[in-house]
Amino acid sequence: MRRVELPAWDVSFWRSILMLLAVVPLMLWQWRATRIDIRNGGGALFASAAALAGSMIAFILALGLAPVANVLIVFGVTPFITALLARLFLAEPLHRHTMLAMAAGAAGLVLSVASSLQAGAAAGMALAAVVSLCISANYVIVRRHRTIGMTPSLALAGILAALVSLPFAHPPTIAVGDLPWLLALGPGQLAVGLLLYMAALKRIPAGRAALLGLLELVLGPIWVWLVDGERPGTLTLVGGVVVIGSAAANVWLDSRRPAG
Repeated sequence: MRRVELPAWDVSFWRSILMLLAVVPLMLWQWRATRIDIRNGGGALFASAAALAGSMIAFILALGLAPVANVLIVFGVTPFITALLARLFLAEPLHRHTMLAMAAGAAGLVLSVASSLQAGAAAGMALAAVVSLCISANYVIVRRHRTIGMTPSLALAGILAALVSLPFAHPPTIAVGDLPWLLALGPGQLAVGLLLYMAALKRIPAGRAALLGLLELVLGPIWVWLVDGERPGTLTLVGGVVVIGSAAANVWLDSRRPAG
């Protein structure tokens, strides 16, 4: 986002288009499996795509309305929403150590952005809450239909996000200098990242999946530091250590529990 000199709707449109262009070749390469997934998925694929598209659009718009710190602080509720929905709709267990790890992770996230919070960003924070709800809802959909490949839902999510963004975007205004970052945000962050994310959701429970999802939020400022030269503050680094440590502890404690 930092070096893309485009309005939020334009960024949302182009990253959706580029993600779609990255996913479609994979679908064509595995066309037989893709057809089976489309036939068996039905409404689940559309529901997952709608949740993903909603999170993609709301995320970019939130960053356009609020400082990154404000957006990240709201994302801290994602593990709790995800675990609650998984408990309600999937009857997944919620262990005490996972609750403690979530609390520690949320505290670390708060600590990491506490020094940079700004007022007057209520709209952006509300959209960040929409992102958290979409991510949590998608977890429930994917886990409930674990036997279905979700690659078609990624392509459909790209189509939905592009169609919603198009009326507010101005596609001809894209410049050559915007392409490297849009390619990183579209095929890189979205296509590859979401493929790995959807695959992971089929294999790990809600508490662990959502807590590990916070790592992207913590590592985001570090990524900006490495690419853009903006060094994170001391509190950001300390908070990141807390989040990463709590996620690692939760995974380790989960691995020590008897199977079943």
